Amino acid sequence: MSYDIYLFKPDDGESVEDAFERLFSEDEDGDESEPSAEKEVLKAKLADALIAANPLLESFQFDYAAVAKSLKTTEEEARRQWRHIELNGPEDGNGIQITIEDGKATVTVPYWHEGDDAKRVFEEIWKYLKVFQTEAGYLAFDPQLECPLDLSKDPDEMIQTYTGFVGTMNTKFVASNESSVSDKPQPWWKFW
Repeated sequence: MSYDIYLFKPDDGESVEDAFERLFSEDEDGDESEPSAEKEVLKAKLADALIAANPLLESFQFDYAAVAKSLKTTEEEARRQWRHIELNGPEDGNGIQITIEDGKATVTVPYWHEGDDAKRVFEEIWKYLKVFQTEAGYLAFDPQLECPLDLSKDPDEMIQTYTGFVGTMNTKFVASNESSVSDKPQPWWKFW
């Protein structure tokens, strides 16, 4: 489970809600939009700006041969579908993951941070959201709060929502004698 923030730019005359529905309504495997040089340039520009904001971020390198085999398709088709850029911090870091796709992006963080640690994590996320706003004019939408984010303010409401959920999870896990979420687990994006 993760706290997710969606980034996108509504089309002219399109409401935030309609743009959100259009871009994030289906859970896709890969990028279904048509490739273009303009889209690739924007994704690379965003990735470069995010890495400039935090040099510890690294771009995940896809094994397209393995993706093709898994999807039972050609490597060329795997490269066409899996064009997104995924940025992760260090393995022992805070678990923030940034995914940049054609015309949209997501920033996610696992539910394991508490107190001042959570505040620092959301201050870092806020910095990334401002990069998306400055470099691409993207709007940040928080589905947990069900509203667009005003990046001129502090992320206090997000932090409260996040830490409230972490506290609830910890209480339930401790009460059921399972391991506590406060013990830092293996990074959530690692499946092995």
